[in-house]
Amino acid sequence: MYKFFSSPLPPSELISKLPEFTDAKKIDPSNPSLYEGEKEILADVKGTRFRAEKRQRIGWGLAWCSPGVWFKPVLTGSVAPLKEGSAVIFEGGTPVPMKILWALLIIIIAQVGGLFLALDYPVNINFAGLQAGSYMYATIAAMNVALGILVVIPFIGWWLTRHDLAFIAAAVERHLQLQPVPKSTVDWLVEV
Repeated sequence: MYKFFSSPLPPSELISKLPEFTDAKKIDPSNPSLYEGEKEILADVKGTRFRAEKRQRIGWGLAWCSPGVWFKPVLTGSVAPLKEGSAVIFEGGTPVPMKILWALLIIIIAQVGGLFLALDYPVNINFAGLQAGSYMYATIAAMNVALGILVVIPFIGWWLTRHDLAFIAAAVERHLQLQPVPKSTVDWLVEV
């Protein structure tokens, strides 16, 4: 997701308003959500960039077992100065490292299953020729079940968090009083 905004406020003032409606991501293990505070949005600010995410509604110990945490969307905002005010660009979605990790996991499971199948088949033909076909079928079925589960888990994560990114973007937009603009306008304004 990409969204483009403008604001009459300078970047430093715009960024300074974030703590009014977000909590910093400071770990507090005694808090059920793992982070200090009670506000619904957590944010990290570094210079003119910020990352915001929605606070989990369930306890953090249980949340780590949920695909909703693994694939939790994050809103990244960049604030650039303009002649008068600021340009703000939102980028959002599941973090790329998690997507890459999950794709690698699917590829590894497929490769290991295929390797096991390729190396096990000659042995089965030699020592259990009559059952070799059923062993091969069972291996393919087990590999497909494992891959099916690995493909379904990201969809579960998406379903659990499908409204989070829109919620975060709307909250930041509302509290910072941002005005939507077309991408071409922001590109032109940032270059000037």
